[in-house]
Amino acid sequence: MTRRRQLVARSQQIVASVAFATVSRLPQRRSISWVVGVHELASMVIQIGKAIPDSFTVVDREHAFYEATYDRVLEKKAGRRHLVRNLFLGPWTLGSASARALGVIYVGERGFLSACDDERAWELEFLRRRGRAAVVVFTGNDIRSPQLMTELAATTGFDNIGAILARSGAPFDTPGYEAVRERRAAVCDRLASAIFSASVDQLSHLRSEVHPFPYLYPDANFLRSTDKFTDLSEIRIVHAPSNPLLKGTAAVREAIGRLLEVHPNVTYQELTDVDNAAVRAALADAHIVVNQLHAYMPGVFGIEALAHRCVMLCSADPALEPAISGADGAWIVATADTLFDRLNELLSAPDKLEAQAERGYDWALSNASQSGRGAILRDELSALSQAANASQLGR
Repeated sequence: MTRRRQLVARSQQIVASVAFATVSRLPQRRSISWVVGVHELASMVIQIGKAIPDSFTVVDREHAFYEATYDRVLEKKAGRRHLVRNLFLGPWTLGSASARALGVIYVGERGFLSACDDERAWELEFLRRRGRAAVVVFTGNDIRSPQLMTELAATTGFDNIGAILARSGAPFDTPGYEAVRERRAAVCDRLASAIFSASVDQLSHLRSEVHPFPYLYPDANFLRSTDKFTDLSEIRIVHAPSNPLLKGTAAVREAIGRLLEVHPNVTYQELTDVDNAAVRAALADAHIVVNQLHAYMPGVFGIEALAHRCVMLCSADPALEPAISGADGAWIVATADTLFDRLNELLSAPDKLEAQAERGYDWALSNASQSGRGAILRDELSALSQAANASQLGR
């Protein structure tokens, strides 16, 4: 870290400390349950925020594909006019908001102090010393170890996301990339009040026990109607890869090409670089969705597909990933090697599509919605807050 960056980092720490001390002495204008931030990934910040009453959502910048309103956006514009704001609104927000909150939920790898190069160690310690819980939710490559995932692929024979990344070259195959994830895991093991992740799909250097990754899809976005299954003369299949290499898009296209020769009544739609509203519109009409073929988890898009009453296929297997235990039958397990056969079976018995879609819908509503999983999350957070406060009182 350069001398200049060190000075900025120390200044940010001072701002956060002053903000906490100042706001702690002021009359409470608004009680905050939890602060949720800082980087939006797959709409997780807004989903967690909506699942927790009186939360305060913060993002470093707005996401291009999601229409969402946050309580605070840290970086507005580039240029000298906004330099001070962009550097110091983050630490001020950490201090002032946490002074009125039970704790902070970090989504992803980033923190409020942009100049600090310590994997959020100062921030987590800052919160713990003040009796606030510091919760970390990892979403994928922010904690996933390509090295460990490559070893897992060699053992199981399943070509997973981490192994594919490692083969793709820099930065994923470099010692520095792995070292950052080792440091990040060590900091969280030592200082986080709780960690939410996936122990297999996001295999990492974490030593702490992790809570299952919290899918919190909005109840309002669940598709109540089953009308699309009334007429199956045309069966619509959708695939929406955020990263075609990691999602197995080449295998999807190959399987679809073979299917169209056998089932001419199938239409295939592939969505890339479109906003979430367009994705939801496509899912509302789709009968079948191919999610991802190299992961142990269904991903947010997979949950969206289930919520929109689609028959969803993906490589996630509840028998292999503890984070999704109990999801047996909610979707069709398929890998790159078995995708054509699984799709062909579905298309050969179209009268069974609606029942399969209903099973997935019911599971998602109970286990991956803001009402279903949200209630469990709120109980978990309440216990974490009480433990953090008790720890601070015992100092």
